[in-house]
Formats: sequence, structure tokens, C-alpha cells
Amino acid sequence: MSVTDRYVIREMNEKLVLNTIIHKELISRADISKQTNLNKATVSSIVSSLLSRNLILELGMGASSGGRKPIMVTFNNKAGVSLSLDLGPNYISSMVSYLDGELITEKYISLVNTNNTNILTALTDLIKFHLDHMPATTYGLIGICIGIHGIVNHNQLIFSPFYSFENFNLQDELENLFKVPVLLENEANLSALGEKKYTTHTPNLISLSIKYGIGAGIILNDTLFTGINGYAGEIGHLITVPNGKNCPCGNQGCLEQYASEHQILKLYSEKTKVKNVTFSQFKEDYLAEKEMALETMDLFIYYITICVNNLILTFNPEIVIINSKLTNEIDDVITQIKANLTPILNTSHTQIKASTLSEKSTLLGGSYVNSVKFLEIQH
Repeated sequence: MSVTDRYVIREMNEKLVLNTIIHKELISRADISKQTNLNKATVSSIVSSLLSRNLILELGMGASSGGRKPIMVTFNNKAGVSLSLDLGPNYISSMVSYLDGELITEKYISLVNTNNTNILTALTDLIKFHLDHMPATTYGLIGICIGIHGIVNHNQLIFSPFYSFENFNLQDELENLFKVPVLLENEANLSALGEKKYTTHTPNLISLSIKYGIGAGIILNDTLFTGINGYAGEIGHLITVPNGKNCPCGNQGCLEQYASEHQILKLYSEKTKVKNVTFSQFKEDYLAEKEMALETMDLFIYYITICVNNLILTFNPEIVIINSKLTNEIDDVITQIKANLTPILNTSHTQIKASTLSEKSTLLGGSYVNSVKFLEIQH
């Protein structure tokens, strides 16, 4: 066996051991050996290496089954920090966390309009703010992940109805400035990864993200499904009303022109002739059972039921998580969506629920992606 082959095998074994430790709160060397089928000498050597690099910690004695008590090891979640950002149409939300997603700091900034002129400046200032407030760790900032409201393929923005990076490569610009890996990913995809990691471990789930637009993060057999060039899950651009409203994507009658949070509030503003109705005002009117608020919510429920029905019949997931203020903060909306689904086609076998992570799902997904890339472990 060549030196190169031995190095590759050692690297693979090291990732296997680290992955095993991460997925256990506490584990002994002997149990690592049993679970990985690696011999005890190999495990001991790898554990020593991981300890020396501060990726794992020894944490006292475990129970003995006869003989010497084993020394337990655990993943050092505070070995480094991750920065994740959600780049919205008129805001940037951000979160610094440890490697396991534990929150350190967060910050939200509003933008009048996200555009080519202000994106880079706003992101640079925000990242510098977080760098100034990060705790000292062994590896420091291990990566930046940015949730994009649009189609992303191979770290490049392909299309967004809200902004473009026509005059610069955002990844290259930020990597050159801050000397850390920068990842771009669709925000609904990150939301799905956040939900899978922190709320449900089912292998097949869909996270339906309804904000200014509508997107679906799709996880099939424990793997994020993005299609051949990143377009999978762009359900907001499915034509729901033929020859309907114009959409920035070039089609007419796209779902997000009728059922996104932005369009629902816009519609309610038009109905009530009140400018710039906020979600809080709409919620208050809906709970007060004002007729126009009820009518507007009925339209939302109608279109989202169609959307959920199509997702279930296309992908047959175990769970659909709907992430929107309209479902997360108003209790009876999910119930009404379920009631409007037709059970004949087995849509009743899929669980439908509101997100408990809400707006943090994208940021937590970004934290998870950063950590997986840094540690080079399996999802």
C-alpha cells in the first residue's frame, strides 16, 4: 500500500471517528471501536489526534462493565464559530453560533431596498461587527453562509426577483476580504436543513418558506434535493393562475404573486385602502374576525392548500413544515389547510405543521452547513 493510500484511509477513518463522536453526547474509545469496526489502536491514535487539535474533549469517567472505567470523550462544540446570514429583499438577519448551532450573537438590519450598490457594503459592515464581538476560540470564524432568496447553483446566484450580483462575485469579494470560506445557498434549502437538524430527523421532509417569495426546501432520503442546476423547490414560480399577474421570472400567474406574505398584505392594503398594512395589523384584524381580513386569509389558505397538495403528491414526504408568520403566529391556519386537503389521495399520511424555528430556521441551516464543511463530516 502506498503512502498516499495510507493517508487517504487514515483521513477517512478520522472523519468516521469524529462523525461518531459528534452524534453521541458522550462515548468511550471502546464504543467508538465497536460502532466504527476500527481496531482499538487505530481509534486511540485518532482520538489522541483529535484531542490535540481541540476538536474533542475528555469528560470524566464512564460506567465500568468490569475492569477499569473508560474515559469518555465528547465533541468540542466551542472549537470555532460560524456566521450565517439571511439576505432578504429589504433586510439582513445574521447569527453567530458555535459549531453545534448554539447562539452567541445575532443582529438584524433593515435596508430600504437590497441592490447591487448596497449589498456588499451592508454585508461587509455586518460581518465586521460580528468579528468584533466574537469570543476567542481555537479555530475562530470557520465560515460564512448566506441564505439567498433566489436560485443558487455552485455558489453563484442564478436568479432572484429581489436582487442580482451582476457587477461582482459575492463569494470571491467576501472571501478576499475576510479570508474564510463563503457559501451561498437558497434560503428555503437552508431552512429545510435547519428544520431537519434541530426539529425533526425524518429522512423525507419539505420546508415551505413563505416570505416575500415562496420556496420549498426538499430533503429526500436524508439528502437535500436541488435538481441539476439548483431550480428544484422553486414552487413559488409554478403557474397557479394561467395568464395571471406578471412575475419577475417572466411567467404569468406564479403562485408567489398570490400567496406570499408580501402579496397577502398588499392585497389587504388594497381591500382596506390602508397603506402599508403590517402583519401585526392584519393578524389583529383577523383575530377580531373582520370580514376583509377573513376573506384575505381564505385566499392564502386556498392557494397554499393547492401548493401543499402538489408537494405531497409529487414527493410523498413524511412531513411538510410551513414557515410563515401567517401559519406560525395564527393558530388555526394550519388546521384549515389540513381540512382543505383531499384525503382520498393519501395526503393525510403526511404530517403538516407550522415551523417552531420560524425566522431562525435559515440561519440555523447556515450554521449547520458551515460546520459540516469545516469538519468534513456527513450530513
